[in-house]
Amino acid sequence: MNPPPIDLIAPPACRIGGLAWIPNEHGEVLTVCANYGEKAGYHLLPGGHAGEQQPNLAAMVTHVRYETGLDATPIRLLGTDWVPHNPSKPAAMGQNFIYLCGRVPATTTIVLPPAAEGAEPELSGYLWQTPDTACSTMQSYQLRRFLGLWRAWHDDRTAVMHSGRPALSTTALEAS
Repeated sequence: MNPPPIDLIAPPACRIGGLAWIPNEHGEVLTVCANYGEKAGYHLLPGGHAGEQQPNLAAMVTHVRYETGLDATPIRLLGTDWVPHNPSKPAAMGQNFIYLCGRVPATTTIVLPPAAEGAEPELSGYLWQTPDTACSTMQSYQLRRFLGLWRAWHDDRTAVMHSGRPALSTTALEAS
């Protein structure tokens, strides 16, 4: 069966994101606490959506600088996470690229973005996390992503995920 044709002039909408996996010398990973929408009060990896014609790596660097004050130094692609279309929000499908970045001392000053005049701040805090701490600070899909990336980081491999779940099984890899 052939895949459906795609209109190359007006392809399906797809959000592209660049996220950062920033470890410290204690083996913890930096997360920021969102203060907006359904994510309010929960931690996630720093980074964000790419703008028009912006590569995912540039989006990661730009968002990390804005969200933390850090100049992230990407080392390699740690993982990808495809997120399906969500008509209830509405949100287009998305592909997140998560980059392993250079270690940052745990004592580094993290500078969260200031609130716009008359508005609440976009981020309310940050934490250096491990799987043990992330279990109580993240939404389930963010936690699945964090745990999949944690395993990939410790196994020195690249995670390929779908909504934070492994997208490739050993069986599928052996068959290809």
